[in-house]
Amino acid sequence: MGRWLWMLGGLIVWTIHFMGVYAIASLGDVVTSADDLVWRMIGLGFSAACLLVALAITYAAARRVRRPAEPSVGFGDQLALLGGGISALAIVWQALPTLIGY
Repeated sequence: MGRWLWMLGGLIVWTIHFMGVYAIASLGDVVTSADDLVWRMIGLGFSAACLLVALAITYAAARRVRRPAEPSVGFGDQLALLGGGISALAIVWQALPTLIGY
């Protein structure tokens, strides 16, 4: 189970980010409006936290890929690196509308 969590860690962070930003925007829309500055900053803070976790996974996976390992472990590290990189890029992409205020 630990290998699966490692390989899918970045994608899990991306999923949590997607659901969290959606929940923050929905809650902000119910309370005041989704484009209110306070709710935008809450969304950006959450996005920044998720981005840091995704970058940490990517960094750790990049360090592990450099070390020689048996093929199955190396493949898992490569998947973790790919998933972490894709999730970091996707989190930035999803946070851009909040950042520009649209």
